[in-house]
Amino acid sequence: MLRHLRLRLRGLFAPGRTDAELAEEMAFHVEREAQMYERQGYTHEEALRKARLAFGSIDHTAELHRDGRGSRGLHDTLKDIRYAARAIRRDRALALAGVLTLALGIGATTAVFSAVNAVMLRELPFRQSERLVSLWEENPDRGWYKNVVAPANYLDWRERSDGFVDIAAYTDYPTNVTLLGHGEPMLLNAAYVTGNFLTVLGVSLPMGNGFSSGDDWDNGQRPAIISDRIWRTHFGADPRVIGRTMSFGGRSAWQIVGVMPRAFSFPSPTTDVWLPMLWNPASRSQVSFRRAHWLRTVARLKPGVSTESANASLQRVVKQLQDEYPATNTRMGGGVTPLREWIVGDTKRPLLVLLSAAAILLLIACANVGNLLLVHALGRSRDVALRFALGATRRRVAKQAMTESLVLSGVGAALGAALGWIGARALLAIQPAGMLPVTDIPLDLRVLAFTVLVATVSGLAFGVAPALMATRTSPSAALSSGGRTLAGSRVQGWGRHLVVAEIALAVLLTVAAGLLVRSYDRLSNVPPGFNPEGVLTFSLSIPAARYDSAGKVIGFYEALLARIEATPGVQGAAAIRQLPATFTSWSSSLAIAGRPPMPQGEDALHREFLGEYFRLMEVPLLRGRAYSSADVQGGPPVVVINEALAKQYFTGEEPIGQRIAFDRVPDSNSVWRTIVGVVGNERQGSLALPARPEIFAPQQQDWNRTMFVVAKARPGIDPASLAVPVRRAVRDLDSLLAVNAMRPMTAVHAEATARERFISVLVLVFAITGVALALVGVFGVLAQLVQSRWRELGIRLALGAQRSEVRWLVLRRGATLLSIGIASGLAISAGTSRVLQSLLYEVQATDPVTFITVTILMGVIGLAAALIPAWRASSANPAHTLRAE
Repeated sequence: MLRHLRLRLRGLFAPGRTDAELAEEMAFHVEREAQMYERQGYTHEEALRKARLAFGSIDHTAELHRDGRGSRGLHDTLKDIRYAARAIRRDRALALAGVLTLALGIGATTAVFSAVNAVMLRELPFRQSERLVSLWEENPDRGWYKNVVAPANYLDWRERSDGFVDIAAYTDYPTNVTLLGHGEPMLLNAAYVTGNFLTVLGVSLPMGNGFSSGDDWDNGQRPAIISDRIWRTHFGADPRVIGRTMSFGGRSAWQIVGVMPRAFSFPSPTTDVWLPMLWNPASRSQVSFRRAHWLRTVARLKPGVSTESANASLQRVVKQLQDEYPATNTRMGGGVTPLREWIVGDTKRPLLVLLSAAAILLLIACANVGNLLLVHALGRSRDVALRFALGATRRRVAKQAMTESLVLSGVGAALGAALGWIGARALLAIQPAGMLPVTDIPLDLRVLAFTVLVATVSGLAFGVAPALMATRTSPSAALSSGGRTLAGSRVQGWGRHLVVAEIALAVLLTVAAGLLVRSYDRLSNVPPGFNPEGVLTFSLSIPAARYDSAGKVIGFYEALLARIEATPGVQGAAAIRQLPATFTSWSSSLAIAGRPPMPQGEDALHREFLGEYFRLMEVPLLRGRAYSSADVQGGPPVVVINEALAKQYFTGEEPIGQRIAFDRVPDSNSVWRTIVGVVGNERQGSLALPARPEIFAPQQQDWNRTMFVVAKARPGIDPASLAVPVRRAVRDLDSLLAVNAMRPMTAVHAEATARERFISVLVLVFAITGVALALVGVFGVLAQLVQSRWRELGIRLALGAQRSEVRWLVLRRGATLLSIGIASGLAISAGTSRVLQSLLYEVQATDPVTFITVTILMGVIGLAAALIPAWRASSANPAHTLRAE
């Protein structure tokens, strides 16, 4: 057995030596046979001839011997690969067209799959990440689902639920701290976490020990964990950073107790520093600790406990809290979601849509390359027929044709992988902020395996038609004078099928792009309720350490607005808690004086403002007033409401003068505020959502340390030119403050539709590329038709046919292909476009305008592509044709 194995391996890896030994052995046998004939009296030449005849075909014997080695298939494959490489070098134009077309399709698919892999498939960087879940609250009365959690509810879940090893909490809303003492003041993105945060996630720090459970409560300590990025950029990757102190905005000294791993990016890829909650112990028993919802939670399942069992244990605690705290927890539910699913969130649908679009583009590319190979196969029909005549089997010829396709696909895949890597980097760079919850899109083994699989399947897909055509070639017909015509008819038949498929896929892709573009157009034209032109915005977060009273906070912002308004080119300045069309601000229940308590779930959003915000942003004042110098700290509490709140709660009555409180059931601690004005609606968290009821309180009476400042430029002045003097005004007032997110309001408005624009543009690019490839297919098939019927067209013209009739003959064939392809594509689109509905705004997935527009567009440009070969067909010279006959 060992000797047999050794001989097989030798025949596999040293075929030349084995063949030489075989030839030597066969020559020895022939020579011995010839010597026997010589002893019988034959001459040497006659004896050698008789010996060869007796031995049989040397080539056939050698082939049988090679089959016996068991390596014949591999040798044939290697020969086919070498033959395919020679064919590619010989027909460089066809090879270049095929490789570039495939590289385009494979590159696009690989780039999008890389993003899908990074977001949805790659293992989370946590220990046993499949055991991690996210817990959330819901309230059908308030329309809450997968909502943030109240701190007191979180603590009760943690203490009473028996389905989890432990539960940690963190904040995921934008929070900034100002780093001082390391050059210019720098605003860092901060996340507040509980002391068990890293333990629950199963993350070990490369340096330091992290937080402890005691850090949940304010114990006088100020520990902080910094990101690897901040450690490298601001601390020079100093390994002695542990134990050093740093100042966040003022007097408090925070001690660095750890550095996060480089790959750690939770809860956000942009998080720079993690800080402990440091709750006040007195807050534990206060009703506000259970009424305010602002935490996200992550839990680790106990060993052997399923998600369903853990959810059941959570529901028991939720029911207990509903009974124990009816004032805050009535109808307050909870739920469990796997952490990976939570992180992916609403990114899943857009990524899958982009991957589907890229896959359709790849199918169009495969059909296009299939057409190229069919034309190539037509030119080799006599060569294939000769192989059949010499004894080649159909299976052997088909294998050679498929090998050629796979070689071409492999070259295209190599280039496509490079394009995919570049495309993945581009996707990460141009994505709207926060769309992809990752900081890197690696080209890992899974992506490479996907590329190899796509290349193999693609090679098989577009190689099927040429291989089948090769196996159905008749040797006698191909070698006869009309063989080329017979083979050409088969090529045209296969080509027509591929072109119809290309057109159908291009229509499917174009309909999807059309729906997304129409949706984006409608969304971008939604009136936002404000005028973003000529406005510069930025945010400030002043530290409580140096601004520890309402007077100091209000005084700072009033002084800052005065300085900015004194800047040349500034028309006015104001401040608002949250910019419109970005995020919704905080919300509360609502009570109206003289009315019974509102139903559960009725609430209103809140923003605080300072100065002439509504006038500068051109938000219409519908009745009453907005800003007044009389609205001071300690004065009568007043508010301004938006039109949505007025219509919902004051229909048919005058809202001005009415009093409201921010509690559902007011008590002695409630503050009653008088409505003094009604303003138009601003879109709050999204342009796609209608404006919610909103209340605006003067900053002087309801102050806040973090505000957005808006500076209105005078007509004719670019708001970006105000950046330098505005920064100077902040620095002159307080050199320890860092200005954040300074940009024109037009950029803020554009960012509100950035995600929709991103998806629409990518799908549109795929669609345009797919349509171009489909039109190339239409052109190629009709050009082949004209070429194969050139003699016939010349004879028709010689017998009196009009050139317009000849042109119409070709155009009619093109129109038939277009009609079948467009009809098929529309039918497929009608059945599949509903998967886009969640991404569309005020556009139905079966929008007739889009379907009609795509039909007309594809018909017109398809006929335009068919016109070139039709015009060439009518240029046939009858005299040349008759002379040739």
